[in-house]
Amino acid sequence: MTLAALLWGVSATAFAQSNEKAGEYDYPHYFITLQGGAQATFTNYSFTDLITPQVALSFGRYFNPMVGVRLHVQGYEAKGGFKAGIHGLGSDSPYKFKALTGDLDLLVNMSNVLNPNRVCNKLNWILLAGFGVNNTWGYDDYNAIVNTINRDGNNIYYVGPEQCSTKHSTFNGRIGTQVEYNLSRNFALSLEADANYKNDIFNLKSSNSPDWQVAAFVGVTYKFGMKKKPAPVVEEAPAPAPPAPVVKEEPKPAPAPVVKDEPLKETFFYVIRESDPSTSSATLDKIVEWCNKYPSKKITIKGYADKGTGNARVNARYAKLRAERVAKALQDRGIAADRMEVSSYGDTVQPFADNDSNRCTIVVGE
Repeated sequence: MTLAALLWGVSATAFAQSNEKAGEYDYPHYFITLQGGAQATFTNYSFTDLITPQVALSFGRYFNPMVGVRLHVQGYEAKGGFKAGIHGLGSDSPYKFKALTGDLDLLVNMSNVLNPNRVCNKLNWILLAGFGVNNTWGYDDYNAIVNTINRDGNNIYYVGPEQCSTKHSTFNGRIGTQVEYNLSRNFALSLEADANYKNDIFNLKSSNSPDWQVAAFVGVTYKFGMKKKPAPVVEEAPAPAPPAPVVKEEPKPAPAPVVKDEPLKETFFYVIRESDPSTSSATLDKIVEWCNKYPSKKITIKGYADKGTGNARVNARYAKLRAERVAKALQDRGIAADRMEVSSYGDTVQPFADNDSNRCTIVVGE
């Protein structure tokens, strides 16, 4: 049962590799098989005298093109016999009884195992192995022989469980092979031959060794539960596309000219010790005009002193005073203080090579 459960989950990858070739839509599927045939048991009696008819019914499933399982039930009649001379019997004495065998069988389709990419799957060669239970009943013939032996004052050949019960169950093991021919997608014919390992008391007497029973069947199988084959796709020629409407293009307006911002850079120059920018009113007017033209922009005001005169302390005071007075003059002309960044460098920075030119304030706007 564990093996069957494992086989139920056989890898879909391996199945997909062979599915298209060995019947793309035929696996997995279920099946029902009805069989008729004959069987005989190898025992200490003439084999040909023990042949009896058999019928069988099985239900199973193939999980993929290679592996399946089935529940197989066969039976009808079985035979055994006592040889002449045993316990005073004057002749061979055969007897009949009813027998039924149920097995769980593993099926391996060797045709697909050996050639997983085959295109034609009409004929399949299958190996099978299984285990199950025998059940026997109807011992009238056997009991009549035993009673005859008892009446003669002899011990019976076998005293066993059948005297305590009207039924009798034993273990069964099986190996076999089958050849199957597919008549169509749903129907197949088959020939099967099996060898069944029987417990010693299957034929109602003991010889201290198990018996083998061989059986042969002809069968018909109905398969169902396969995948539906998709309907063939008929490609229709596409309808011609309607002509595209003629769109009259409107003339595009000429792009607006790109106006680049004009940068601002103006310089106030002073004589020594001077810091008043009012003497350069024209320069102040240019700065005010630029600020009004670009109201969102800011300006920087930087004051300087020349290094050639005075000292660092005096020059720092003059540079700061020059920058602050330019800022004050611009505020008086309407430029907001938050648009101006005021700083001074004393004589630490000399923007011009000429010494006297460094007495200056530089205003920059971008």
